[in-house]
Amino acid sequence: MSSEESYRAILHYLTNEREPYAPGTEGNVKRKIRKAATCYVVRGGTLYYQRRQRHHKTFAELEVVLQLERRRGLIEAAHLGPGRTHHTWHQTWHDLSKTYWWQGILKQVKDYIKQCSKCQEKLDRSRPISDASEMLEELGLDLESGEESNESEDDLSNFTSPPTTASKSSKKKPVSKHELVFVDTKRVWRYSTSSG
Repeated sequence: MSSEESYRAILHYLTNEREPYAPGTEGNVKRKIRKAATCYVVRGGTLYYQRRQRHHKTFAELEVVLQLERRRGLIEAAHLGPGRTHHTWHQTWHDLSKTYWWQGILKQVKDYIKQCSKCQEKLDRSRPISDASEMLEELGLDLESGEESNESEDDLSNFTSPPTTASKSSKKKPVSKHELVFVDTKRVWRYSTSSG
């Protein structure tokens, strides 16, 4: 049973005293509908979800939105703030969930924002860079990646010692080590170490 069908079954159960269940509804489904209906109330033909408010003994009644197009319109309205600014997914979800409810509301808000071209443009500009090669690439520098080396920590500390008389294949190349530290405008430190 989809979430919309579940909400319609709960609405039917709460509004129809003589026949609270649709014909052919199985016993275990009836039990689930009864149990779920304890969290809902109908006012003026509209289904409301009752959510306990944090640190209060009262309940908030949130309208259950059944129509997909209306959900999308509500998400769009909550996403656009004053001056047509675009809210984050958390701000959008927070504003929307003060008044409305449906199963999967957070996922739908995140999906909407993933499709919002303005938000994706903003995200691309402020995208965190996690890899040292990405950081250097953003700065226009090339990170030369040499052949795979088998140096251990001891080899790295002794790379200035005079070369030994060993065969050509067993000679170790000195390893240069680079450390890059970035601080972005939000004072988040990014630290990356790379060996080349």
